[in-house]
Amino acid sequence: MIIDYGNRTVGLKIVFFGPAMSGKTTAIRWLFSAFNFTDKLTSIENTVGRTMFCDFGTIPFPLSNRWSINAHIWSATGQDFYRSTREVVLVGADGVVFMADSQSHLMPENLSSWNELMNMIAEETRPLPIVVCLNKQDIPGAAQENELRTHLGLPSSVPVLKSVASRGQNIMEAFQYIFRASMKSSALAQSMP
Repeated sequence: MIIDYGNRTVGLKIVFFGPAMSGKTTAIRWLFSAFNFTDKLTSIENTVGRTMFCDFGTIPFPLSNRWSINAHIWSATGQDFYRSTREVVLVGADGVVFMADSQSHLMPENLSSWNELMNMIAEETRPLPIVVCLNKQDIPGAAQENELRTHLGLPSSVPVLKSVASRGQNIMEAFQYIFRASMKSSALAQSMP
């Protein structure tokens, strides 16, 4: 959380993290569209339209006291070729939306990405709020929450929402959860001596 008293803004950084093709960019595009901020989203893509470095943009939420909360939303590329960029994108994150792929044969990719995230945040001095979107629930034979929890060893404290990013199913709910949890976690960290 970054507090700018001069401009009366509070900045929160929320990162969408997960394996390649799990729906991170689709979820972010849906979110920016839902808030009518599509033109404020930037994507750094390769020549075939895949995220090369990240997607990023800011959605402002004005408060009644002339302050505003700016949600700085980023995605970390899932492609292994660009692995080194993920740690850079994660720096300064206040919360993470982990996008898992519901295709059962991709559980190893979900696990690898989850373990990478856990290793990256192991050095954090404060708890980093995380919500998991079990995405692509509209595909036949989609994995269920218990399968994902077992495979990844997810603690019960991490919420899992069944999502379909292309339709926005549970994307707003995941964002609202991580927004509130990030505000609470960051406020507690700011108040510590």
